Amino acid sequence: MPAPSPKKKITLAEPKLFSGPFSLGVDAVEASAVIHIHSSGELVFEFSPIPCTAQSDFISAAWHRESSDVVHFSFKATAENGARFETEHLIFSSLGMASDAAGTRFTPEARCAKGVLRYALKEPFPLPALRIRLKGFRNFGSLHAECALGRLEMNGPHEAGDEDDAADGWLVVQAGDPPPDAALWRADSEKLLEHIRRIMSFATASLLRAPITEYIAGTESEVTVFSQTRQRSGVMPVFHFLAHDGIFAAAVRSYFSPPIVVKHLFFAIEWFAMEGTYNEIRLVNAMTALENLIDSNVEPGEALILPPAQFKRTRSVLLSVIKACLSKWSPEMADDASRELNEKLADLNRRSLLRKLELLAARWKVPLGGIEPASLRAAKQARDKVVHRGQYYEDARETDADLWTHVTIIREVAVRFLFTAIGYEGRYISHVGGYREAVFPPAAAAPSPAQSPT
Repeated sequence: MPAPSPKKKITLAEPKLFSGPFSLGVDAVEASAVIHIHSSGELVFEFSPIPCTAQSDFISAAWHRESSDVVHFSFKATAENGARFETEHLIFSSLGMASDAAGTRFTPEARCAKGVLRYALKEPFPLPALRIRLKGFRNFGSLHAECALGRLEMNGPHEAGDEDDAADGWLVVQAGDPPPDAALWRADSEKLLEHIRRIMSFATASLLRAPITEYIAGTESEVTVFSQTRQRSGVMPVFHFLAHDGIFAAAVRSYFSPPIVVKHLFFAIEWFAMEGTYNEIRLVNAMTALENLIDSNVEPGEALILPPAQFKRTRSVLLSVIKACLSKWSPEMADDASRELNEKLADLNRRSLLRKLELLAARWKVPLGGIEPASLRAAKQARDKVVHRGQYYEDARETDADLWTHVTIIREVAVRFLFTAIGYEGRYISHVGGYREAVFPPAAAAPSPAQSPT
């Protein structure tokens, strides 16, 4: 069998010549460009030379103007087969001016933050479908689910390809019956796919980027392409790529019937799945994910020790005592210290992060068996050292835990909170004590011999 051609390997949409107005505000000029979609999901343009005339002078003027603002051009064009392209977000990386006997020409090199391609279908598509292309998702076989919006399917290669940044995975939903309101179905389906993408990003410990969204309905396919940063693989996945069935089912189920109403769930997932090249960064990311989830979801009575009105009276008494203690200082020193201490008094009424963690875990019924409070405190202190001075090991004792241990503890706690939030139960990968398979919720620990009933 012959090897695939380079074009097949790097192209998601075959190159086509599009022609139409290239504009900036009220200024416009006719232009042509061969456009295709790279395997990474990036739009690629090859512009034909644009003659430098009075009509096209706005291109050079915009390129050379003294401003740090990025200029976004518009390009609305059609191909011979009727395909249409449209963007309001075209930017130049090079103007490509050249001159000879035939005159001066621009041959710009361009990138596009967002562009839309529309193709006519050969046959009508009675049941609308919405599909997103994914980068960084590996799986063995297809994942399937039925839901109120139709049939879902998710897939990705089971082997790491030559191009880590390739958009070779996908997630699609197709309506089971013609929806009475196609626009509403599409909007709801976009929210569903985004929810699943975020949960599966948590599962893979990597932000699965979706550069391409395709909506197919009636007689047209609409392909929206977004420029995105390069995909990176997660180094601490929560699931093996051969075992995504359970978390995929939980992702779908939690969209329609969330076991807990969670605020800022996606923010926590993004911090959790954020790329980290050093353990210091991994620890900060995991702790920030946990803090975000806790602070967004604790109730006012859990965040504060005393009710605000009661603490206001207590704070007034404390401030009076402080001022009395400072009365022997010089007026300037006493005034400065009083202002500083008055601001810090507010912190006295705020519960610590670990206490809020305990309270939220109790209310959500998050099982924390096997996680020692001392290890949580040590991990919190390690994070504080990294944040406030940039390193952990400067004064670490030989008996202190390795930074990797702190990373695994905090990530494990975050995983258990997120599992509870989406209602997942089953097997997963735990890194506490080494890479191992674990089960959530964890089985209750058997009592030690000293605690065994007589």
